[in-house]
Amino acid sequence: MKAMKGKFAKGTVKGRSLPRSAAAGKVMPASGLADKGKVLQPYDVDMNITDAAKNMDKFYRMQVVESTDKTKYWFALHYGRNGSTGQKQVKGPTNQVKAVKMMEQKFKQKTGKAWADRGSAAAGTANSAARSGKGHYELTARLKKAGAKFATKKGAVAISLMWDHQSKQKRNDLDLWVTAPSGEKIGFSHQQSACKGELDVDRRQDAAKPVENIVWIKNAPKGNYTVKVHNFSMNHNKAMPFKVGIVRDGGDMELIEKVMPAKDKAWVAVKKFKYA
Repeated sequence: MKAMKGKFAKGTVKGRSLPRSAAAGKVMPASGLADKGKVLQPYDVDMNITDAAKNMDKFYRMQVVESTDKTKYWFALHYGRNGSTGQKQVKGPTNQVKAVKMMEQKFKQKTGKAWADRGSAAAGTANSAARSGKGHYELTARLKKAGAKFATKKGAVAISLMWDHQSKQKRNDLDLWVTAPSGEKIGFSHQQSACKGELDVDRRQDAAKPVENIVWIKNAPKGNYTVKVHNFSMNHNKAMPFKVGIVRDGGDMELIEKVMPAKDKAWVAVKKFKYA
């Protein structure tokens, strides 16, 4: 998500060739509700979700509108590709609880974040494949910065790992390992396989935003894959959450959340899947 506007964020949304659907705090004209009431604060957000790898460049404006007499509520959505007039969706009238719930659900669907956590929904954090509840901008952003290869077409498979290093006092060196259908294991000590799988990014305990990536850019072997994560080292005694993303044939990323226990040299089984 490139930017958000409203009560909780400031800035200019780049890439927008249309004016905003409404000034902050005003009912958006596209909803057809401008003469019926006002925006129920803080339920007013204007955002872009972009992903160049998927040719995604969309705007979303969401609001809850409260009638003048405060008896009716609507959830209003204006969305579309940047540069287009877009489409509108208005649900209601209904009660306040239902209208708010609809907006919070849509926000989470499009950003991957709960409404209560909207303040952390900054650039690089949105969910680029949120329509299916999969994918995550932060992982994609880290991979791009690290120069990772991506599974962008049929026949490609990519498995990626990221974890949190916000505190220098809580850092791990996690290792991503994938067992290919042949039984060959790919990881930090065996980075290329005979079947053309490759560990092309391997960030360690000193990395500010750690990420790892194992990829077949084409001709990924058919069969069963096993994904695991190894706790190679750590400088603390607490559990470490991590995320693993899996992309097949250039499709949406499946995002799996796990926790590495506070145990040196521990292993966590992430997923077994069949690629056919």
